[in-house]
Amino acid sequence: MKIWLAGTIIAASVVKYTIMNTAAMRDVLRTEHSEDLDRRRKVIGLSALGLVDFSIISLYQTGVIKSLPDLPFEVFDSNKVNASEDAYRFGAPDGPISAVAYAATMVLASAGGDEQTGREPVLDVALGATVAGNAVGAIFYLYKMIFVQKKICLYCVTGAAINIASAVIIAPTALKGIRKLFGSR
Repeated sequence: MKIWLAGTIIAASVVKYTIMNTAAMRDVLRTEHSEDLDRRRKVIGLSALGLVDFSIISLYQTGVIKSLPDLPFEVFDSNKVNASEDAYRFGAPDGPISAVAYAATMVLASAGGDEQTGREPVLDVALGATVAGNAVGAIFYLYKMIFVQKKICLYCVTGAAINIASAVIIAPTALKGIRKLFGSR
């Protein structure tokens, strides 16, 4: 119930401000600069890279391609890592799940423009939570890959780097959103 309510609040925030301020939001996103907007742009760029990276993994995990190219060292085995039980643990391959997470991050980072066009702090908090969750998941998967499977997936390491970098980049914006949302300045 709480997750549904939070999702409803975020969706209502996005709809309210995109309908009311479409032209202003477009102009802000395309031309304006602020620390928070520039951070969000960096996260959007990293998420686009992650979307490409995990689309390739998704092609392998769903049988569209038969193997993933790898570096010619024994420690690298992207095929083994991405065909492991862990990679299918959530009822779907983790490649498409991660691709959706990157797409959602891009939506959260761009929704509402900026404060001038009505971007609500809840969007920055949701963006921070999404990116932090991705980073925690990436660290967990890195641990499993290195210490349990004892093989490295270059694509997964790239994704982990993207997730951790995104979390570091967006942390100040998310913390500012939390302060605004809960009243402390």
